[in-house]
Amino acid sequence: MSKSFKLNYLFNATVSAIAILLAVTPANALPGQNINTVVKWAKTRPQLPALRYNSEAHGYDGTKGKLYFYADVTSEDGTVTKEGITVSGGGLKFTTKNANAVKLLQNIYNSQIANDFQKSRYVTKVGRDLYYRGQKFAYITAEVQDGSSLQIIPLRSLQEFIDNAKYCQTNQCDL
Repeated sequence: MSKSFKLNYLFNATVSAIAILLAVTPANALPGQNINTVVKWAKTRPQLPALRYNSEAHGYDGTKGKLYFYADVTSEDGTVTKEGITVSGGGLKFTTKNANAVKLLQNIYNSQIANDFQKSRYVTKVGRDLYYRGQKFAYITAEVQDGSSLQIIPLRSLQEFIDNAKYCQTNQCDL
């Protein structure tokens, strides 16, 4: 075999392997990733709205029907610090035991995230927010006016979010 044939064969095999890996691995956009990845990913999710930059919220958000989705970007490099879903209308409540809520997470993200939330361990309640520790991420749920919300945050940030919420109970915070 000639050198160029071997090189071409190796290149084609590598590109094919990458294509197969990308086709099998579902795309997920989660806290810790770049906002550009999240915006592109949201376009591929039929349940999610188109995301637009919201300077007041320090991130991207959008509404589609009764579902509101947002991704906070407070870091300088465009890294998503948390994502949230709010469903209005009172028909769905984000709890680890609610099959419809878990199914929604599976449809938006994947079964790994849905299972991580479902198996997450309750940590504490601060105000209206309930904090959960999963294996991959931490979660914050709350009953909000006419609906239910879920936030996904990096696992390493769980204590920071709890501490900030406790601080904001006794001090005026700009949320």
